[in-house]
Amino acid sequence: MKVLHFADTHLGYSAYRKVTEEGVNQREIDVYDAFTQCIDYAVKTKPDLVLHAGDLFDSVRPTNRAITVAIQQILRLSKENIPFIVISGNHETPKLKETGNIFSIFEHLDHVYPIHNNRYETVSLKNKDETVMIHAIPQCQSPKEFEINLKKITRDKKADFNVLMAHGAVAGIKEFKMNEFNELFIPVKNLQEDFDYIALGHYHMYTKLQENAFYAGSTEHLSFTEADSQKGCLEIDLGQKLKHRFIPLKTRIMVDAPSLDCSTLRIEQIIQKVKETIQPINPKDKIIRVRLENIPSHIQRGIDFHQIRDLGKTAVHFEIKSTTIKTGEAALSKDYTMKSLADEFEKFLDTQQYPEKKILLNLGLHYIHKIEEQEKKP
Repeated sequence: MKVLHFADTHLGYSAYRKVTEEGVNQREIDVYDAFTQCIDYAVKTKPDLVLHAGDLFDSVRPTNRAITVAIQQILRLSKENIPFIVISGNHETPKLKETGNIFSIFEHLDHVYPIHNNRYETVSLKNKDETVMIHAIPQCQSPKEFEINLKKITRDKKADFNVLMAHGAVAGIKEFKMNEFNELFIPVKNLQEDFDYIALGHYHMYTKLQENAFYAGSTEHLSFTEADSQKGCLEIDLGQKLKHRFIPLKTRIMVDAPSLDCSTLRIEQIIQKVKETIQPINPKDKIIRVRLENIPSHIQRGIDFHQIRDLGKTAVHFEIKSTTIKTGEAALSKDYTMKSLADEFEKFLDTQQYPEKKILLNLGLHYIHKIEEQEKKP
């Protein structure tokens, strides 16, 4: 029996300022594209079952656009008679049961099984001469409720295959925590080896926990902590011996450049280091972060950050993260500092509406150059 497992598609997620020609946030479109690639692969390969292990949507109240994308793509599976089981994750589950869950819109779609009622449910499916029992636990209202439902899991001995689905962090393993307010924890003892497969969601990195248990990871990069991870879905073959294959997706490249220690660098050296870091990356259409650490405070005041940002102007997002230290020992490149101060002062005045702007500019530049000349004297 062939199974396709993915999770954490976060439809409706958006970030950064870049928008498409139609005025839609670029990262939102990227997320839709990754989800569509998963459905494309399912339609092409026709697995016996598709599992989504939670966080289909990024929020409790997704936008009309996110809902439309979800329905359009899920209907493609429905029309191909491919069963689709999706459990609600912490992002789309409301705090109050009375609020209602967005997953209810899927309840009348053929071959679609949304699990969202804060309790353990099973779905029995037959494929040719084989039966598979899906044991699904969606996001629950509290850790206690989640624990109670985990204890209810019972393998169906009559089924040819038993598959467990859950959304949460494996308890006791720090790396799997996402540090989210309603995060639930799955005890390791619940990852039973007698299940034919355990499909997990919540942790955004593709991870093999044991021979039968996997996190598929998210389908797009949603933070810089995921920059080095390949995104994709898992193709599973349930047989005498479980076989798995990671199917990579084409996603936008995210680069978290190695941090630069600036504690002993002059201004021009910092600029040069950033150039040497950015140029090999080729920033066009990428998401990039550069970290400048331990910049002496008096050096930071003279750095032309506009010049640094220009190095990544072709990127979808170029982020500069810096930390400063207080010290009077670091060398100061005076010529560069004064030039930068003069430029910054002029750029600042350009954004203001003072009627005497020209007078202020001349006066300010006069004092900056006067200080510069005094600094040059022995």
